[in-house]
Amino acid sequence: MAYDLPSAQEYYGDVKARIRRAGRDPGSVAIMPGLVTYVGSTEEEARAKQNELDALLPTAESLQQLGLFTEQDCTDWDLDAPVPDLPPLEEFTGPKGRYATILRIIESERPTVRQLLGRLAAGGGHCTMVGTPEQIADRIAEWQEQGGADGFNLMPPSLPGGVEDFVDHVVPVLQKRGLFRSEYEARTLRGHLGLPRPPSAH
Repeated sequence: MAYDLPSAQEYYGDVKARIRRAGRDPGSVAIMPGLVTYVGSTEEEARAKQNELDALLPTAESLQQLGLFTEQDCTDWDLDAPVPDLPPLEEFTGPKGRYATILRIIESERPTVRQLLGRLAAGGGHCTMVGTPEQIADRIAEWQEQGGADGFNLMPPSLPGGVEDFVDHVVPVLQKRGLFRSEYEARTLRGHLGLPRPPSAH
């Protein structure tokens, strides 16, 4: 899972190198991390949408899930206080991937418990972009230009609104910049991604 650009670049570079070492064309494999977006006409409006959805979380169940991820008893954590200190990664005895992402979110965003629960509920810790269509398009372009992704799997935080916001407002900006197709040129997912069809084994 790619929470931020540095972690995405590390994963992208590692996978592309493995593909190359296996004698395959790295361009024949598309790396498309998950992407959660909150889109607004201003950054403040986008953050308000994020906060509104965070407030709808079933807190007891969300805290229980966070406890599973962190191996902590989170049941009495103050939702609107900063996340309490957690053990460093090297001391954690459970699955380290998601725990490492949680630590990165806490370190870089300093969220409240409620905000952390929202981040995990919306995309499980995948990349989250909050802002205007132009700001989100800027970050998408940055990830693609700097070796973090070949594309993205959209993970809308709400349906149908989250999809509509992205399609109606972000996609046109990407199209103007030449970063998204204006019409389909193929009939399969492989074709839409521009990936070559492998030769038949028969």
